[in-house]
Amino acid sequence: MPDISLLATGDSMLTRAISATPDAAFRDLIALLRSADVTITNVEMSFPGPGRQPSTTFHGTPLGANPSLLAEFEFLGVNLYGIANNHATDYGTNGLIATLEALERRNMRYAGAGRTLREARQPCYFHTAGGQVAFIAAASSNARLSVAADAGIGDDGRPGIAPLRLQKTHYVKTEQFGTLRKMLAETGVNIEPAGTRAPGSHFAYPDRNVYDPPPPGGIAVESVHFVADDNPRIQTDVLERDVKPLVSAVAEASRMADLVVVALHCHEGLQGGWNTDLPAEFMQPLARRLIDAGAHAIIGHGPHTLRGIELYRKRPICYSLGNFIHNLATASFPIELYEQQGMPLSSTPADLYDVMPGYEIKPHYWESVVGQFNFAAGQLAKLELHPITMGYGLPRSHRGTPMLADAEQGARILSRLDSLSRPFGTMVEIDRRNGRCLGRMAATE
Repeated sequence: MPDISLLATGDSMLTRAISATPDAAFRDLIALLRSADVTITNVEMSFPGPGRQPSTTFHGTPLGANPSLLAEFEFLGVNLYGIANNHATDYGTNGLIATLEALERRNMRYAGAGRTLREARQPCYFHTAGGQVAFIAAASSNARLSVAADAGIGDDGRPGIAPLRLQKTHYVKTEQFGTLRKMLAETGVNIEPAGTRAPGSHFAYPDRNVYDPPPPGGIAVESVHFVADDNPRIQTDVLERDVKPLVSAVAEASRMADLVVVALHCHEGLQGGWNTDLPAEFMQPLARRLIDAGAHAIIGHGPHTLRGIELYRKRPICYSLGNFIHNLATASFPIELYEQQGMPLSSTPADLYDVMPGYEIKPHYWESVVGQFNFAAGQLAKLELHPITMGYGLPRSHRGTPMLADAEQGARILSRLDSLSRPFGTMVEIDRRNGRCLGRMAATE
């Protein structure tokens, strides 16, 4: 069987065209993307088209763009699109359907969302000269509000994403747990373990689902569990009812394809953090379980920053490839977003970014890598990391376009990725070539 070359990128948030960018570092990156048999990105936005309506709930800044911008991804050479993320339903289920239809009109292959839950969980297949590639995607962030549903008696299916719904448990020191319970009860907080007085029901508040009861002796407060333990900590777990179908999809794909790639979109970080350098507690066990089921590579997205890379059974787990395209400055936003910020309802996107700089002030959000993986007969033969920059400090009209980093920038990015990867038993070796730097993964042991 011939080799299959795969390029994986991070989160793509595209609100203006970048294809006319003349810089050699951009053009060289395009050549790299187009050289692979298959190139993957996470499209972290929706393309709702005319008549769009914002959802009543959204997760972060709502991201919607004109469907014509999908041509930019085709120009870049992207073949497979992950759309399981927290922005999939920013413009409701109608906006998601419009996005799916826009992708389908262009024959752009996607995974992670669908018109039903079964469809959202299905592998997407893409044929290359070296063999068939299966692509599967799922997301934890905002999963409850964006989850797809299958048809029931009298009900049509609901469009949405393939979810990885989470349950968070706070373990409180045993000697302090009684005090916590008493304080909550005295202040009128409902601490019934089931959340309601209806037996078997686990909905603590109408808009905050608690999927399962807390551990024995614990309490449930607004979708969060508290339980006494001698080791105080926060534990975030994926519902097994979401893990099993994902494992089954991987096992099915491994019987149909030569290469199976899974994209996981997870903003959640260690100990309840968000967009942190370290992934949440559930990520490593989940990723390893998927590789055990037959996945050849796990590509993490979500936190908009690099996380470490692990080689498990000689197969890569990229806990986050950070950002790939990050130009948001020309987006338009629902009027509620201005209201939330206490701004006049006549405000514009420029006004919003003046008072809400967000990622503008974080240099590492504007640096990342593109992963290059070569597989021979299903075995990883080469793993190279190409550092990229997105114009930190440039004006909004120029910031967010990916370019291959120069040698100094590349060495800094790869050194940071090396430090993030060491806890996973891997290291990044830096090779200087043609005025740029290239990273290679190796085990530390």
